[in-house]
Amino acid sequence: MSKIKVLILEDVPLDAELSERELKKEGLNFCSHRVETREEFINELEIFKPDLILADHSLPHFDGLSALKIAKDKTPHIPFIFVSGKIGEDYAVEMLKKGATDYVLKNNLTKLSHAVLRALKESEEQKNRALAEKFLLESEKKYRTLFEKSKNPIFVCQKDGNFIDCNDAGLKFLEKDRKDLIGSNIQKWVKNTYFLNLFSGKNDQNELVFVIGGNEKIMDISITLVELDVGKSYFLQGKDVTKQRIAEKALQAQSEEYKAIFENTGTLSLIFERDMTISMVNTEFEKFSGYSNKELQFRRKWLEFVASDDLERMEGYHRMQRINPRAIPKNYEVTLKNRDGVSKDFFATSELVTGTEKGIISFMDITERKNAENKIKKSLHEKEILLREIHHRVKNNMQIISTLLTLQSAQINDQTLIHLHRESQDRIQAMALIHEKLYQSTDISRINLRDYVESMVSDLLYSYERDSSIIEADLDVEDVLMGIDTAVPCGLIINELVSNSLKYAFPDGQGTVKIYFRRLDDKKYCLKVSDDGIGLPDDFNIEKMDTLGLQIVNNLVNQIEGLLTISRPSKFEIKFEELKYKERV
Repeated sequence: MSKIKVLILEDVPLDAELSERELKKEGLNFCSHRVETREEFINELEIFKPDLILADHSLPHFDGLSALKIAKDKTPHIPFIFVSGKIGEDYAVEMLKKGATDYVLKNNLTKLSHAVLRALKESEEQKNRALAEKFLLESEKKYRTLFEKSKNPIFVCQKDGNFIDCNDAGLKFLEKDRKDLIGSNIQKWVKNTYFLNLFSGKNDQNELVFVIGGNEKIMDISITLVELDVGKSYFLQGKDVTKQRIAEKALQAQSEEYKAIFENTGTLSLIFERDMTISMVNTEFEKFSGYSNKELQFRRKWLEFVASDDLERMEGYHRMQRINPRAIPKNYEVTLKNRDGVSKDFFATSELVTGTEKGIISFMDITERKNAENKIKKSLHEKEILLREIHHRVKNNMQIISTLLTLQSAQINDQTLIHLHRESQDRIQAMALIHEKLYQSTDISRINLRDYVESMVSDLLYSYERDSSIIEADLDVEDVLMGIDTAVPCGLIINELVSNSLKYAFPDGQGTVKIYFRRLDDKKYCLKVSDDGIGLPDDFNIEKMDTLGLQIVNNLVNQIEGLLTISRPSKFEIKFEELKYKERV
């Protein structure tokens, strides 16, 4: 049995060790990781991928209820057990209603092993039950679709040839209604005299010729013996190959004319069979490959000329062709190598020949074009590296400025000046964080606003030395990619408003700062910053405020051409559109 991964949310190492000791007493084969903060908890959910979570209900910087909500959102199938010394009966019941698996009191840890074993057993049974239900539904759907929705004719016959059932494709093939077909005998339509031998397994022919309305139709057929309520019956699964056979005859009759066209396409061309064996090549392909037509025809597969880097992709196309030819791209790029190992890049056009199982491919030499494209890609890659380096250096330079302000603050005794220095540092950090996120992002022109806001608010709470369990940040930020021209002022606005709340809104040291950000439509956005603190002064007027922070907010709102609405007790709402990039001159 593999090791059970146990994630322990506990700020007291000794308590975690006591829980682990109880599990060891039971002989459980497990490994554990202990975490204390929200960030550590989320990180371990994604990387450690635990099989079980043991959580205290209250920690200095996090709490069990929040952990439960996160776990149920990200990994709803993982058992979650509260292990606490303070949890009450009513609270425990409430936690069970919210999705917790069980709870154990720290003063009665002997019950922990039993709770863990029961939770793991129930989790495994739930997984197995869900898996079995999934397989059953898929199986039923597959076989129901096979008969009812198949585009190929399917007949169910008794041993004497009488029809028991038929799908819609079969009725269409025979051009009959169901009431006229059921109970009639297949020999009424079949031209072949050997069709009854198909049921006995004495004939290896797999085509039946039907005469329907005076016209012949050819069906490629397979027969399966099944046991039904009415006794042994036969499933006849067929494919109408009438058009295919007609096309084969037409193709054969016009082979010389086709060969002339084939030879004069101006590209490397070949015809291949179902198994990718080459059946015909033109002169251009002979010249490139270094082989004669005689050496290639039905002796080599065209995949032998595919370069190693593209071989797996081409083999995948070949496998898919047998399952669903329409899923294969008709145009693609591929590198071919000749007899001497010389490689060239080609643009391939592939097509199946109607009515046959053959295919035709034409290869246009694009070696020179690919060389030019590679030079352009290399140049673009170098420019991207340069831009990333610029963002990195800008971030580093801003960090140096922030550090210098810190050193300077250490030499100042005036608390007012110290606070001013710290506010400047926060603004610098807000801008530096933009460049850090861009440097780390796959898209160096746009930034993930939610990720940015979460990092910035976390830094602000740390900067103001607030206890996250007393002053909380409630973030409801949509996952939006935003250009740097709009993200910088937007980030600075959030920085100023959140800083203002942390400084003035909570004289008693308790409360919540809320940040809401949503896309209203393709162009407009809405940003709201509020708190549940003491509220704005009665004489508050942002246009007449002499504080630098609110002046900055007002100027930044104008910069992004936004509309600012202020409501009491303390709510700032800004609606704006993303700025269009303006070329610097």
